Amino acid sequence: MTLAAGKAVTRVMHRCEAAKASGYLDLSDCGVMYIADAIYLVLKGYEINKCNLRNNSLTKFPKKMVERFSNMTMFNVEGNAIEEFPVEVGEWTEMQGMNLSNNKLTTFPVGIFNMKQLSYLDLSGNNITEIDIDRLYTSLPNLTQLTLIGNPVAETMKTELENHEKKPKTLKLLLV
Repeated sequence: MTLAAGKAVTRVMHRCEAAKASGYLDLSDCGVMYIADAIYLVLKGYEINKCNLRNNSLTKFPKKMVERFSNMTMFNVEGNAIEEFPVEVGEWTEMQGMNLSNNKLTTFPVGIFNMKQLSYLDLSGNNITEIDIDRLYTSLPNLTQLTLIGNPVAETMKTELENHEKKPKTLKLLLV
């Protein structure tokens, strides 16, 4: 193992130890390509409700996180290369904020529609072209900010997002 790889593993393990006390797992900027089983073993029995995986090299959503950390309220995977989110993310029913920006999503993650407590959602910098607007506004009544900047969403859809009859009055849309 190279010295750099050894330092990266040490950094991840230190951050896992810190998460035991705080409930906040911060593995941002760690060069993580996947979430190793060792991380779940180290954190077994501890309540993790916030997770930051920002700026890593993830290409797949770590589905095991949903099962192992079922009370997640904040989740950030900004700046990875994730192409899709599994429907299982909808099991995070206490989720309040998600940052999925700057990945490679082409569709709106349907599991998000089950997150009734969600107030903040950032999907900027992806390749999403369509959204079920009626379902969005019906399913996410607590949404206060939705960011879609940098997605190839048609102008007609942007207009519908802004003017839809079910759009929550407190919702701030960031589209351009």
